[in-house]
Amino acid sequence: MASEKNDYNFISPSHYKQGSKEVWEMMVDIWGKDAYVTHCEMTAFKYRMRMGLKPDQPIERDLEKARWYEAMASKLKKQ
Repeated sequence: MASEKNDYNFISPSHYKQGSKEVWEMMVDIWGKDAYVTHCEMTAFKYRMRMGLKPDQPIERDLEKARWYEAMASKLKKQ
């Protein structure tokens, strides 16, 4: 079981990729690109604000998640 936990992708887990589109793509389809960009920016802020506050969770994990959302917002703003 420890091996499974070590192999788990906390940043882009497979359960977000079950259908023909990823969840973020469906969110853009439903709410639009601008709303999703705002969601990304707010989520990145949330991860940065709570870094180091979750028990038994490395700060780097929240930082990596924040960076993912920041990169996604930046990428979509350029489209």
